Amino acid sequence: MNEDHPRQPAAPVRRLHENLVYRNQFAAIYDDPVAFPDGSPGTFLRIVESDGKPGVAMLALCGGQIALVRTYRYALRLWEWSVPRGFAHGDDADGSAQAELEEELGERPNELISIGTVTPNSSLLASEVKLYLALYSTTPSAPADRKEVAEVKWIDLKTLYAQIVSGHIKDAFTLSALTCAQARRYIALEDMI
Repeated sequence: MNEDHPRQPAAPVRRLHENLVYRNQFAAIYDDPVAFPDGSPGTFLRIVESDGKPGVAMLALCGGQIALVRTYRYALRLWEWSVPRGFAHGDDADGSAQAELEEELGERPNELISIGTVTPNSSLLASEVKLYLALYSTTPSAPADRKEVAEVKWIDLKTLYAQIVSGHIKDAFTLSALTCAQARRYIALEDMI
């Protein structure tokens, strides 16, 4: 048995059919009737973003600095600092990452490295987000999409960690991208001390 892809047990919940209740250009919402192992009925709500194509989130680095963008998150009703991120622009996640970086930072990176995948809320969202390390030789900070990004700032790792500890940064994609970059040794934990 392959440890990277262990055999999965049979699903304990069986979908009886898909029940689409809403769709727009970003997501489809389903309220699917299901059957549980004992035969009892139920329903499960699931949201499929971008027709199931992966979203992207990018940890942008330049000379020891990390880019954060300030955007208004309507669902939370607040402004949030986070790494650049976005919905799929098509089937190619690398292309989506490049396009989002250009929109949110103002330039495409010199190098783009895949560092992992995260399932943001696997109880509700039927989606994956591809994580990238985006390497820049200069620090762009002129977003092409000013309706989405209000501001760009570049900070060092120690400052980023202080903002995470203080609760000022709690975005799951930022935390996931940082963790994956560290796990793959692109960023050393010693850099924050």
